[in-house]
Amino acid sequence: MKIYVSGVNHKITSLEVRERFSLTGKQLDSALRSFIALENVLECVIISTCNRTEIYIFTEEGFHMELIEELLCEIKGLNIEENRKYFFNYQGLKAVRHIFKVAAGLDSLVLGEDQILGQVKQAMEAAIEAGTSGGVLNTLFRQAVTAAKEIKTNTELSKNSLSIASLAIKHVEGCYSSGLEGKTALIIGAGKMGTIALKNLLSKGIGRIYITKRSHGLTNQLAKGNERVLVVDYDNRYDVIDCCDIVISSTTSPHYTITVDRLRQVMSTEKKRVFVDLAVPRDLDPDVHKLENVTYFNLDDLQQVADKNANIRQMEIIKAEDIINNYIIEYEKWFEFRRVMPVVKEIQRFTDDILEEKIGLTISRLKSASEEDIETIKIFMKSIVKDIVGAFVYDIKDSMDTEEIRAYFKCLSNVLSSKKEEE
Repeated sequence: MKIYVSGVNHKITSLEVRERFSLTGKQLDSALRSFIALENVLECVIISTCNRTEIYIFTEEGFHMELIEELLCEIKGLNIEENRKYFFNYQGLKAVRHIFKVAAGLDSLVLGEDQILGQVKQAMEAAIEAGTSGGVLNTLFRQAVTAAKEIKTNTELSKNSLSIASLAIKHVEGCYSSGLEGKTALIIGAGKMGTIALKNLLSKGIGRIYITKRSHGLTNQLAKGNERVLVVDYDNRYDVIDCCDIVISSTTSPHYTITVDRLRQVMSTEKKRVFVDLAVPRDLDPDVHKLENVTYFNLDDLQQVADKNANIRQMEIIKAEDIINNYIIEYEKWFEFRRVMPVVKEIQRFTDDILEEKIGLTISRLKSASEEDIETIKIFMKSIVKDIVGAFVYDIKDSMDTEEIRAYFKCLSNVLSSKKEEE
């Protein structure tokens, strides 16, 4: 099974390293086309989020995984020798297991978080749109999404599951002993992360929320009907910062949305403030933490909080991995059956030839049969053969493991070869 995955993620790299490899928008589409152009590569899917950039490859021929690392570094303008140490690599069933765990949130910074499932779907859709994904990876990702949904339904991982944004708000709440009532927040970015942050802040009873907009639409919808939510133009974000206790930024901007120099110019009121950076690449100038009365944290800082959350859910992980194991077995069977399809098609041709011969022989002996009777006989005989072939060819996936499937079809292939020689 020549399925490969290579990339960087939050488990082995810092936020500073992960943001070097982030792929979004047109760069993601261009990267997909670059990877599919590699020799022997048949399919490619890329997942790029705040916590990971992972490239999935399928090939029928030999493939060197170092090519993934080298091409990604080339795309991002990075020195491969300096960055090779940050990559992880899996192949075969380990690569298959990895995407199942990723989709289910078992490999997330926040164990069991919901957002990654949508990101996996988006990665698959982007690859399909770019024309870089086919039957093998489409089926793999589709099965991973299905498994993740079953895990969320049948384990406690889905109960009170946290996104990164909701975990961040819990952390922000802990910074104020009196809670968030009466506080004012600024949210920069009205995407999925910003929307979750907004809803969590409202549920905590926050006094007022400013949310930036670059265009009309989603931002106005979020503010509609809630007098505590006010929309400000992105270019005017610094105008409201002085009155804010909390600033949260989560955009896909390649540049800082907040710089420490501008903050020094606009912040005159002395009070405790919390700045939260939920973006990759980072949105907030890291020197923000040097300002007086400012608490600053980013995705790396949330890792420790997430680890405590993970320890509580260890038993549910075992249940989730049992579900994943079943799906992996089924995928492995599907993959193996796909490999024997040439034999299956040969069996189908062989049975069709025999069927046509027997139908012709039968009809020739029924001289008084009407056209309707003859058609009924044809349908009946074809139905019998279809049921037999289905039972002994297609349905065996459900009762055999991959080794047995391989051996079974090898025997059938030998029988067909013998039949051809006899002819």
